[in-house]
Amino acid sequence: MRFVKPLDAELIAELASTHDLLVTVEENAIMGGAGSAVCEHLAATNYKTSILNLGLSDTFIEHGKVPQMLAGEGLDAEGIVRTIRARLAG
Repeated sequence: MRFVKPLDAELIAELASTHDLLVTVEENAIMGGAGSAVCEHLAATNYKTSILNLGLSDTFIEHGKVPQMLAGEGLDAEGIVRTIRARLAG
């Protein structure tokens, strides 16, 4: 899903019906972001799929170089893989 608006309801429904876990990754705050929109849509349509939203926490973020900032938030490739594996190991 490349855009939040308009929300691609058909794609979300297809993925929710064919996957046990949906993962959203965004370089923005989770609260009020793309992942939240997906959660709201899943709740409104009664899908029971698990979802993992990865993004910036609702805290002050220090300024710095983007790669370092993403790594600090666990949003670099290694952090994303580590978080998904931990969730799947459950």
